[in-house]
Amino acid sequence: MNDYSWKELMAVVFSREIKDTDKITSGAHTEIFFAATMLAQKTHAPNLKLQLGGSVTLCNVVDVEVSELPKTSTGYELIRYAESVHDHPDTFLFYGAPGGARYYTDEDSDLRDVNHFWFADRFFVGGIQADKWGNTNMIGLGKPGKITFRGPGTIGINDIAIGVRDTYVFLTAHDKRRLVEQVDFISFPGKKICRDNEYYGGGPKWIVTPKCIFDFDPDTLQARLAMVFPGVTVDDVRANTGFEVKTAKTVEVVDPPTREELEALRDEVDRTGVLRQ
Repeated sequence: MNDYSWKELMAVVFSREIKDTDKITSGAHTEIFFAATMLAQKTHAPNLKLQLGGSVTLCNVVDVEVSELPKTSTGYELIRYAESVHDHPDTFLFYGAPGGARYYTDEDSDLRDVNHFWFADRFFVGGIQADKWGNTNMIGLGKPGKITFRGPGTIGINDIAIGVRDTYVFLTAHDKRRLVEQVDFISFPGKKICRDNEYYGGGPKWIVTPKCIFDFDPDTLQARLAMVFPGVTVDDVRANTGFEVKTAKTVEVVDPPTREELEALRDEVDRTGVLRQ
């Protein structure tokens, strides 16, 4: 990937997933996803709503020149991009899809047009570990009472987990310490837990790393290798993953950024090269 970084590619991949009028929520460590949403707004999804942490900020940057890509969603400087700002505790009181499960099951329902602030169609969540079920750990490493490394914590994402249609788990490194057989703690429930408990959000859609994209087998609900980044091999993924890597029938190669996508990302979203650092 001599012409672009893996962070730039990840931002482009997620931008392609975003549809116009989508409502997006992301975690605190968010430069990749803030870039993805801004890129989507400026290229093909001008009506998406981006809900960020700290205070709840619904951002729109379609016609805004962004001087530097923010590295966190909790900075109050993001208010400059806001259409509206709300107290963060409101999310815990009112968060959820309008109409509950009917939001998903009835595609023609007028609920789909409800401008519901405390809800997202897509959620981007990071972690220090992820396992073959898609469980994500942001709590720490070790055992209860004997944590050897402390992470940022759950920050209330279980409320989001049970109600968001598409969740994307991301890791900023791909190795056997990050991708494990079983996470030490569960801060965000994976595919099987969500299915067993009939959460209408359905659990994660993907696990994305700097090397590849895992989706989930519809029968076993275990992660399977679906796509590799350009220049990455299946053997490379297997050698650096802490659980048995099962593959989809065909493992595809992710399309690299187009010239237009990369120009928009660098000229309109990430002018100072945060994603290239």
